[in-house]
Amino acid sequence: MSISKSRLGIGILFLLCGLNFATWATRIPDFKRLLQLSDASLGTVLMGLPIGSLISLPIAGWLIAKYNSKIISLIAVCMYIIIIPLIGYSSSALELFGGLFLFGMSGDILNIAMNTQVIALEKKMSKIIMSSFHAIFSVGLMLGAFLGGLFVTFEIGFKEHFYGIALLNLMMIPSFYYFLLPDETPVAKSDDTKSSLFNLGSYLIILAFIAFCGMLCEGAMADWISLYFAETITNSSFPNTIGFTSFAAAMVIGRLAGDYLSNRFKVKHILIINGIFVALGMILTLSLSQLEFKVLGCFIIGLGISTIVPLIYSQAGTQSKILPSIAIAGVSTIAYIGFLLGPVLIGYLADLISLQYALVLLIILGLTASSIATIFLPNSDK
Repeated sequence: MSISKSRLGIGILFLLCGLNFATWATRIPDFKRLLQLSDASLGTVLMGLPIGSLISLPIAGWLIAKYNSKIISLIAVCMYIIIIPLIGYSSSALELFGGLFLFGMSGDILNIAMNTQVIALEKKMSKIIMSSFHAIFSVGLMLGAFLGGLFVTFEIGFKEHFYGIALLNLMMIPSFYYFLLPDETPVAKSDDTKSSLFNLGSYLIILAFIAFCGMLCEGAMADWISLYFAETITNSSFPNTIGFTSFAAAMVIGRLAGDYLSNRFKVKHILIINGIFVALGMILTLSLSQLEFKVLGCFIIGLGISTIVPLIYSQAGTQSKILPSIAIAGVSTIAYIGFLLGPVLIGYLADLISLQYALVLLIILGLTASSIATIFLPNSDK
């Protein structure tokens, strides 16, 4: 099988993953209004997604080890096809919580399976291309945000919206499944190579915490920025998803440039700038009333978050003190927990101090990530 076909097939998985998540994210205001949820209640409901994801982590690892990431990728997409329309029939907070629990499980299983596919492809190509696939995920986010905005603008119900996206997932199966790679049989490891998720070492823990901060910000943006625009911008002809669309577009641009930047500049310096961009962008979004500056702020946040995880995944995979597969799994697990906990934390803070002030958390996290990179990361990349 040609590398180009495998790259296309894996890319379609990343595209669908981003599209599916954005489909849900752009409809959060509808569910809040329909179910008459407070910010705290919405935050509680959103916990269904991270709980489902965390429970699926060991399940996904076992499934991929036993059955191969190719077939597990197919199963995850089929789960999406069933679960996305199911969410649309939620008539209570409890039902929505259950739907998001299943949504989180399917998303995490696909996340682990498709990143395993990238690792296999990187071995065949003998170079790192992780950032380009995360760019495709961001294209899916941007496409999902754009479509969600159109459906909202033309007052198309979320049930029809969800059915359409589920049908698209079904139609795309033949375009990716036959091009996915079989997992390689693992070779015996050397005695001095660690292979435990509970013994990552200080360097990987530092990387994981930076990724945690970045992904927490990304999750918060995905689930809350459209609601923030809906509550603060009342006289605009643009849809409430304009901020999220700007954010997703910047994620695409930043990740497309990620591989080039990592080869030209030190990873430490890029991560420092990433954190500063996140803080600066959120300051613009929250402190200025003009829509144009708020949209620009979301764009800067997207640039800041865009390359954090791909760069850290690449660094984790190239270090020599622990098996690459274990390193990437450990770092990505911690990072993805941040991605899923972000919306929940913002929800509780918003109920206590308002959504405007709750989003200040992203400024703190951006500066924290930048400070950790400055103080703890070595000047030479590992």
